[in-house]
Amino acid sequence: MEQPEDPKLNLVDLLPDDVLADILRRLAPLAACRCVCKPWRAVVDGHRLLRADLLPLSLGGIFVNFHEVFTSFFLRRPSARPPAAAISGKFEDFTPTAARSTVVDHCNGLLMLRSRYVVNPAMQRWAAFPEPPPPRPGIARSFYHDEYLVFDPTVSPHYEVFLIPSVTPEEFVSKKLRPKVEESEWPPSPCFLSVFSSSTGQWEERSFVREGEAAGTIADMRSQPLLEQYNAVYWKRALYVHREANFVMRISPSKSKYQVIKLPIAQDGYVDPFLARSEKGVYLAVLDRCHLRVWILNESCEQMKWELKYDKEIQLSFQRWNYDEESVGPWTLHYSRRDVYDGDDTNYNAEVAERKFEWDSDSDDVLDLEDRVQRSSHGGFLILGFHPYKEVIFLDEGSSRGLAYHLGTSKAQDLGRLRPNFFDHWHVEGVNRSFVYTPCWIGELSNGI
Repeated sequence: MEQPEDPKLNLVDLLPDDVLADILRRLAPLAACRCVCKPWRAVVDGHRLLRADLLPLSLGGIFVNFHEVFTSFFLRRPSARPPAAAISGKFEDFTPTAARSTVVDHCNGLLMLRSRYVVNPAMQRWAAFPEPPPPRPGIARSFYHDEYLVFDPTVSPHYEVFLIPSVTPEEFVSKKLRPKVEESEWPPSPCFLSVFSSSTGQWEERSFVREGEAAGTIADMRSQPLLEQYNAVYWKRALYVHREANFVMRISPSKSKYQVIKLPIAQDGYVDPFLARSEKGVYLAVLDRCHLRVWILNESCEQMKWELKYDKEIQLSFQRWNYDEESVGPWTLHYSRRDVYDGDDTNYNAEVAERKFEWDSDSDDVLDLEDRVQRSSHGGFLILGFHPYKEVIFLDEGSSRGLAYHLGTSKAQDLGRLRPNFFDHWHVEGVNRSFVYTPCWIGELSNGI
């Protein structure tokens, strides 16, 4: 075979797309092949080699944590189509005993547990990762660190865990810092982060350079309140972390850079803003009693800007809904018996019998909130999360029921009970954290092998 005249021309470039597609579909993993070069990505996407039904493109449900309860509960969306219908929130069915703990993060179908296990409920696979290295000397008491999961099955079958430092509010630290430290800008540049990669099985320190201004000084951060509801979002190959009261940190792993995005409102210590991903990108929501405000992050210009999308009082009443606090609802609650209940289980059902219909987020069988009816007497409302592909926000009504609230129509749907009946005897407090779950059937978790 004659060599091409252009020495820069790869022999693969001479292959017809159909032939190259046939070769690529025999390689694994396809997600990694897609990232080799633009022509390969075009072939993979053009021939639809990466099956969309395996990607995290559907809503599976919501994992919910309650205060002082050391397991997570799965409010599962009904699905008549396998394999989504078989997904369960009972990790005991496929994980070792040491793994069982609460969910602390979710990214594209993978869940990270407090026990430092990553699990895929759809594939019933798991993998453990080691503790991160100790922080640099002198900062352990002044900073706390949280782990955040990054997984993009269209890029790689492997996941990463980012260890992000935050300044500890002064009310939790009695020791004063040196004036030079207090006056230092935060976050620093460069910012050194520990990152675990499942492809290498090791932690490594990476340096990230800031683009733009800092959020303030360490002294400014120490004066801010501690967030109780904090979230991270992975969107278009960037990690958005909201762990400090007045800004979001946008990290670009591929570019080794980060940006500070100031919040559009001041945090008052009573209502925490909720960061989430939804239909049009990165959203920020604040629900103060019944006043809901929602912003969308506009990244089209050089200066990122929060644009107010929704600003309205939402007042709910279940009287017109034939509301029954004990009714099941279309979504069902799943949890591990042995992790939350050590006794006679004859007085409750660990898994409610699922109704045989599909939940429709566009259904007209909803309550119209434009009537501004009397507010529900069952308790206040908290944000559970956003629908990842529709402008629907999920609410917790009085730590009792889940609701789906449509921003476009100001209508809501009852999803069902959010907590098991036996919680009434345990005097369990409200929801602590929650994670909207999107099933994925791609990834490499070894089950400890």
